[in-house]
Amino acid sequence: MLLKRLLGRRPVGAALIVLASALEMAAFPLGRPAYLTLQGSSGAVAIAVATALAACATHMWFVPGRATRSGWAAVTLGVLSYPLANLGGFLVGMVLAMLGGALAVAWRTTPSHAVQQR
Repeated sequence: MLLKRLLGRRPVGAALIVLASALEMAAFPLGRPAYLTLQGSSGAVAIAVATALAACATHMWFVPGRATRSGWAAVTLGVLSYPLANLGGFLVGMVLAMLGGALAVAWRTTPSHAVQQR
């Protein structure tokens, strides 16, 4: 009951998908930190984009009223990751960021009186 009430007011799916995209984008550059200097700016940008996506997921979780803004930021970072960060985490991270961002943009809270009537 408490878990349903807590999770029902947050974009849980969107936040988890955006966090998964951040982890996927950071996995390749941080897989072998010794090679990070060989990757050049692409590796550094991939880590920066992954950090920003993780911040978006955290913002969605803790400030659900403004999840739309974080969703748009996640979609934008997903699109920007394609040319800047290892083809967007080999396309998987980019698709996850865009999917999670789209879910956050479409997410709406339910009115409190609708929850109490059930």
